[in-house]
Amino acid sequence: MLAAAWEFTKRNKGKIIAGGVLIGSAIAYATTNTTSRTLETLSPSSELPNQARRHYIFDSTHRSCDQSITDLIPSIVSQIQARFDVEGIQEKLKNTPDLTADQKIQLWDQLKRNVFCRITSVAFGFSILTLTLKAQISILAADTCAQFEQRNKQPTWQNYLPESLSSVWSSKDSNGSQPTDNPMDVGNRRIFLQCVQYFTLRGIPELMEYVAEAISAELQNWKLTDVKTKAEMRDLFDKVTYRISFTGLLKKLVAPLEGDVDTNSSVMKLLQKLTTNLESSKSIHILNSLLDFYFSAALKMVAAEKQSLVKYVPAFSNAFPVLTSTAFDSPLFNSLYSSDIHQFAVHVFNS
Repeated sequence: MLAAAWEFTKRNKGKIIAGGVLIGSAIAYATTNTTSRTLETLSPSSELPNQARRHYIFDSTHRSCDQSITDLIPSIVSQIQARFDVEGIQEKLKNTPDLTADQKIQLWDQLKRNVFCRITSVAFGFSILTLTLKAQISILAADTCAQFEQRNKQPTWQNYLPESLSSVWSSKDSNGSQPTDNPMDVGNRRIFLQCVQYFTLRGIPELMEYVAEAISAELQNWKLTDVKTKAEMRDLFDKVTYRISFTGLLKKLVAPLEGDVDTNSSVMKLLQKLTTNLESSKSIHILNSLLDFYFSAALKMVAAEKQSLVKYVPAFSNAFPVLTSTAFDSPLFNSLYSSDIHQFAVHVFNS
């Protein structure tokens, strides 16, 4: 069955990569354009109090961020479906009457692992994506505010220069030489935002391997005939989370800053700020609260408080469309508009 999933991935590799690149580029372009429009809108109102301007920029950028997160969801879902095939196994069990008892048990065991792996991969994948883009947008919004504050410190007559002349003037120091690259450069913003492509194309497959290993370890002594309560099932998800959430996980999946890198470059400074925030204790706490939206939604699909493990499998399989939905009251929607993620975004913005 893994071979079938691998064949699916190989056949659709071009589409997945192309789609990820296009979506990532579109997000980077849309976000930088949104920031530019925000700048243009606020330029005539430089007399606005700094706090009011900061609130406006923060709210404007995060509204576009929510849509960007939603747009990236299909590419993640397709990878999870390909890696952890459920429908194929169900079809084989249903339409292959000559299967032996041992073959059926093996298929059911594989189905059990894949169903649990899907739920966990969606929970982690969607939550990390939400944390990453919220942190990125908050960092860029803070830099936009810093740019305004810096411009307001210029001599009064410079504030009346056209944008093109003002940028030329400010790009030189008193000796007429060019300074180091500015973190607010559009090119730097786009490169910084495109690290989300790394997560969707490289981080997600790596995450799914961690998930598969953790699920296999926790389920190795669980038989299909074992009777489990919902509380025991929730405890299982908590144990899997503990296995996966090792120190440095988010940095490794999103922006592994390894090797010989120029730590003084503007992009690297932005990435270092991102990874510092993602690996903070506050981020890990928020990640766990976001995971709860998905695990709780999955358990709501189970009617009985206590039943055999084999009966959990179809219930959790049916939960997959619910967990991956972007509609109102879906786990993703609830996490995007949760007070925890808002507080995290504000924290990064002010850090």
